[in-house]
Amino acid sequence: MSKSPISIDVLGDRCPIPVQKIRKVFKQCSRGKTIHVFADDPESLHDIPVLLVRLGLEPAIISEAEIGWKFIIRT
Repeated sequence: MSKSPISIDVLGDRCPIPVQKIRKVFKQCSRGKTIHVFADDPESLHDIPVLLVRLGLEPAIISEAEIGWKFIIRT
């Protein structure tokens, strides 16, 4: 089993595409994985945390990136 994180680049994508792409990856990965999401849509700062609450996951670690934000999500 690989311990390297899964990366999702949604730079340039606007709502609701980032959340749709994240949901698709969630369906394909097992519990205990780390996902790094790179987003620049300001709505992602709201939409991604809400998605995690709805799915019963712990909050993302959010940091500013060179462009937009990086979300670290643990499944």
